[in-house]
Parts: sequence; C-alpha cells; structure tokens
Amino acid sequence: MSIIGTIYEDVTTDVLGHIGSWQWLVTFISATLMVPSMLNQYEDMFLLEPPREIECDVSASSSVFNTSLCTYSVLNGTKVYKCTTWHVKFLWMIWFKKSWLIFCDHKIKLLSTTIICRLGLVFGCIIFGLIADSFGRKLAISIDVVAELGFRLILTFCDSESWFLLLIFLRSLFASANIYMGIILTCEIASSSWRTLLNAVVSIPRMLSAVCLVPLANVAPNSETFNFIACIFSASLLILLRWTPESPQWLLYNRGIPKAEKTILRAAKING
Repeated sequence: MSIIGTIYEDVTTDVLGHIGSWQWLVTFISATLMVPSMLNQYEDMFLLEPPREIECDVSASSSVFNTSLCTYSVLNGTKVYKCTTWHVKFLWMIWFKKSWLIFCDHKIKLLSTTIICRLGLVFGCIIFGLIADSFGRKLAISIDVVAELGFRLILTFCDSESWFLLLIFLRSLFASANIYMGIILTCEIASSSWRTLLNAVVSIPRMLSAVCLVPLANVAPNSETFNFIACIFSASLLILLRWTPESPQWLLYNRGIPKAEKTILRAAKING
C-alpha cells in the first residue's frame, strides 16, 4: 500500500540525511504501537489452559459437591448440573459475577470465536490499507489505538455471548492497522541503506509474540484481567500519537506539499 522507491524518497533523504534522531524516534514509536497487535493473539493462546481464579457460583449450598469450573453435582443425586453463574477474581483482588463464560462452551464455539477474531483481522487489514492510502497513515494509526482502548474496556465487563462475539470481531477489525502500519511508516521515512534495520526493530513485537505469548497469556488468571491490563497499556499509547508524524512521502504523493515541508523541516531540526 505504500509508495516507496520513488523520487520522493530522495527529497526526504536529502533534507534529513540517511539516519538521525527523528528516524529513530519514529521507529521506536512505531514499534511500541505494534505491541497491542501482539497482545491480540491472546484469544487463541489462552484457550490452551483453563483460566484460574474463576469459581462456579453454587450459592454456598451444603448439598453441593464435586464442583469444577463448568459443572457441579448435588449430594444424594447422580445428575451433573452446568454452572450458570461464576465469580471472577478481577486483578487478583476484586470479585464480580458473570452469567456466561466462554471456556464452558462447546469446543466448536471456542473454534468459532477464534475464526471470528481472525476474520475481523483479515477484513481490517484490507480496510485500513484503503484508509491509510486515502486519508493518511496517522489517521489509520489513531483509529487503531482508540479502538483498541475502547473495545478492550468493554470486553473486560462483557457478560453476553452474542455481544462478546460481536466485540471480538469489531476489535479485530478496528485494531488491525498497527499490525503493518508501523512498517509502512518506517519504510517511508527511512533511507534505502537503513530501511531493513529499522523495519527489523519495528517488527520485534511481532517476533516476540511467536516466542513468549503463550507463557505471557497464561500468567494472567483470566481474560478479564488480561484485557484490562492491555487496556491500560493502550491508554498510555494515546500520548505517543502526539509524536507520530504523517508520512512525508504520502503527503508529497497526495499533493500535500506545505504539510510535507513542515514535517520534513521539523524533522530536520530534530536531526540537527
């Protein structure tokens, strides 16, 4: 989706130099903005291990025995009942009640949740590619950060299966831009001699997700706690939007010459 390898690259490099403080700043900001996209694989990884600190609510009846996460039995009875309410220990200290738990659904529902999440990711990458080419890289990045924050917060306290599936899809759809947008932005501010190295730095979160996401996901006792922690991290990324520049190449290509000049000259001052 990016415009690279054109005469506009020479204009940017001639003013800024091959590498400088501004290019490194944009690179590290882009890498940080890609961290939530790494955490979004949590829905897949967490299914490998049952959640902890979630209890079936059986109203403390003395006749209940053999309680598990999803079922319980009644004394002097042979029938096994399914849990309909649960107590979730949120942030390791606060208990609240839920009337639906994804881990007690059938396996096919767990699979369908993952498929829905991935479908949102596929459509989101296509949509944000069009948005980034039409309205700019920074707008796509900003929508991603705000959507990640909002949907994470709602998912933390969602207590409905249908709404949960819808929110999973929407979050994957609206929070998929930064999976690759940081790489595009880095390509468009980096000179040819430094592009490979800077893109390797930006891709570090994606590489780490393949290495350490499983143990990281299973550190959190449940998805509610994990979503809220990720939500707090996403809120901190709002600060970085102030220092996230628009791509000078995109501005030049779309005839935004005055804005491109301001961006390049501001970057040149940072580079000295």
